[in-house]
Amino acid sequence: MNIPFPGGWRYGLGALAGWVLFLALLVGVIYGRAHGWPVAILAVMAVSPAIIVTVQFTIAWRLVAREDEFVRGLFARRMLAAAGSCIVIAIAWSCLELIGAPHLPAWLLYPLLWTMFSMMTPLISRTLP
Repeated sequence: MNIPFPGGWRYGLGALAGWVLFLALLVGVIYGRAHGWPVAILAVMAVSPAIIVTVQFTIAWRLVAREDEFVRGLFARRMLAAAGSCIVIAIAWSCLELIGAPHLPAWLLYPLLWTMFSMMTPLISRTLP
């Protein structure tokens, strides 16, 4: 039995809007810095993606909290596997940077986390090993 992430189309649409705004703000900061925008505006734009991430996690937390123990346990296992994978990838890449691999910005960890979560979802379909 494979339980999908709860929330339905409204959660999906909201998450998509959050991702678009997240990426638009990042592109906006890069564009604004290249074109000499005031630092205060750039600073607000630069921390805004963190606010979007906070809102998305809060919404996901509330959706999962309303589910039964099985779905909560399943979500926890998937998220733990995804977070662990992200940490392993981040550490490996940062060590590779020491020997010449290109630097990657830390904001990439957030999309990586949800990518890993989506990859773990079909692999982890029950709460017990």
